[in-house]
This record gives sequence, C-alpha cells and structure tokens, in this order.
Amino acid sequence: MTTLPGSMSTMSVIRPAQCFIYDTKSLAIALFGTGLRLTLGYMIVSNVNDWGRLPQFRVTVNSRCGRACFFCRPSGEAVATAAGTELAVNDLIRVAQVVRSAGVPSIKLTGGDPALYEPLEDAVVRLRDEAGYGEIEVISRHPRIGKRAPRLAANGVTQFNMSLDTLDPSLHHELTGIDDHAEVIDALRACVATGIPVKVNMVVMGGVNDDQVVELAEFCGSIGAHTLKLLDVIKDLDEGAESFARRLALKRGRRLEDLYTPLEHAGDPFVGDELTRETRTQGGLGHPMTAITLDSGLEIVLKDSVAGAWYGSICKNCVFFPCHDALMALRLTADLRLQFCLLRGDNTVDLTQIVNDQASLEEAINQALQPYAGATFHTPTAKSLPLEIEA
Repeated sequence: MTTLPGSMSTMSVIRPAQCFIYDTKSLAIALFGTGLRLTLGYMIVSNVNDWGRLPQFRVTVNSRCGRACFFCRPSGEAVATAAGTELAVNDLIRVAQVVRSAGVPSIKLTGGDPALYEPLEDAVVRLRDEAGYGEIEVISRHPRIGKRAPRLAANGVTQFNMSLDTLDPSLHHELTGIDDHAEVIDALRACVATGIPVKVNMVVMGGVNDDQVVELAEFCGSIGAHTLKLLDVIKDLDEGAESFARRLALKRGRRLEDLYTPLEHAGDPFVGDELTRETRTQGGLGHPMTAITLDSGLEIVLKDSVAGAWYGSICKNCVFFPCHDALMALRLTADLRLQFCLLRGDNTVDLTQIVNDQASLEEAINQALQPYAGATFHTPTAKSLPLEIEA
C-alpha cells in the first residue's frame, strides 16, 4: 500500500497493469506501472518508468470527406489542411515504419475519409507487409467503404470503424448535409459481411439524438456489429482554426458546448443484459472508457471527457488548456505534418523536407513521441487549477 503525502488516503499500486483507484474523496485516478508521482492539489499522476507511454498513431490520409457534420470540421481530425490534399503512399510507409519501430503496434487510417483515398488498398497491404502493423483500423462514414471492404479485409484491415449517429434519415441529412442514409447502412452491412470486427461510432448530442442510443444498440446487435462506441461531443472543437459549427448555429441556434451531454448513465439501459464491465484506454493514453459486454455479444464503449485526459510538456502554457482530447494520439496529416492534438496547428512538425532522410526522420519522430512518454493524467477536478508539468 502507498500512503499519499499529506493525506490519510491509501491506494494499491498494481504493476504493471492499468487500474482505476479511488481515494477517500472518491476521485478517480488512473495509475500505470511504476514510478508513481502524485500531487493531490492538482490531481496529477505521473508515470516515470523506463519505457514511457506511447500514443495511438492516427493518419489522416486525405483532407476532405465530402460532408459537413456540424460537430466536426472541414479537415476532420487534422488541423486546417488545404482541400484536395492526399498523403503519398511512399511517404506514409516511411513515416509509419519509424513509428512502428518506436513500439507503436497499431495504426488507424482516418481523414478526411479513407473511402475516398484511391490507393487505400495498396496502403493497407504495405502497412502490413512493409511496416509490420498487426492492427490496422479504417475509420469512415462514407458509403464507398462498403464496396472496398472485401479487398481491404483481404489486404490486412483488422477493424472497420463506421460512423452512424442516427437511424432517422432526415436527422442524418441534417447532421451531415448529405442525404445518403440508406447507402451508409448498406455500407455498414457490407463491412460486417467481411467477417472483420466492425465498430460503430455514435456522437451522442443532447436534445438531438441522445434518446436514440438503445435503438441504435439494438440495430448494431441485429446486424452483427462488434462494438457500439458512444462518444461525447468534442465541445471545444470550434475553438480551432476551422469548424462546421456555423451550420449548427444556423440550423438550431446552438453552440457545440450546448450539445454536450454526460455519458455516465448511458449504459444504464443495458444493465439487465450486461455480462462484463471494465475500464480501458486506447494505447497508453486517451480518456479512460467504460466497456460493457452484453449477453448478445455486442460491446458498448462509453467515451466521455469527464473521465480525464493526458497532458505533456508540450501542453505547458497552451491557450487551450484544459482541452477535450489533450494528448490522445500522434497524428500524421495529409500534408505530411506530425500533429500532437486536435486544436493547435502552430506546433506541428513538418516532415516534407526530411521524409527521405532516414536519420532526420527518425530523430523528428522520436522527439515528437517524448511529450507522450512523460504525460500526466488530469481528472476534471484539475481543470480550474494550474498545469504542473515536468519538462
């Protein structure tokens, strides 16, 4: 048992597994491995063991998806990127090989939308065979992914991730700006038919679709989807350089932050059908998420920013602190930049001049991974307090 400085609270430290611990004030803290440092006043936990912490690796293969979802933005996961930009496959492979050699075992292809990326099948097979990725996830909300799914599955995709926020075609049209709900459903079924696990993402929005969670879960279970992931609205996404939030203001007279609804009770309707419940993260960072397995086999994952987030040295003095996603992932943009977080474009690392210089590329990527290796976990209780981060 470890006694916290200046407190009578105690906690168990399990090595090296991840766990959730509650002190006597019932505040959740995520603990990882050895080398614990805890500052009660700031609710910060630091893991300073000799292997560090690694992020997800997410690649925005192109810069546009052809939709205008009002909880998203033109460049999708990437900071502002010029329309029509696509990542060259050779450049993707060079960068991905270095990231893989640093110990990151999986890669997520996103955008934009990979369904609109012509060399997607070639990229997948090369990521498997040349870069050595055993886990390759394709994230899409475009109907075209259905037609490409069989070959992608054969080439090495290990999970399809499709976005579906409603079963109401008219609401789908309002949310995305595109009237193709039936085609999206067909594409989802086609992905399931490959036999590869399919995750369905639903952004839960208060007063918009928060009353449709059970209906969508039943649908996902009926078609054989593996997971329904419920995500909270990224309520600060409109603070970056670009956003589709203006559509939300025009259509509903609301802001992104108005759509946020807590997900702590989103799993309550499924308690009677629940087999297991656990807490997990994606990679070594990201929000702690609740994963519920139902007796039907469907998994429901709840991702809510109130569970806390990870911050690193690069976050110090950031004007956006505290933010929603913080240091969840290392992203490679379609214009060949390394991106640390969703909101800042001023601290990206431009790889265009060094992508063919192996030594320089390795140095740049290894340096980019450092803020993640020493990241600290902040619960929401810290959000009005100063950020204390060791360089």
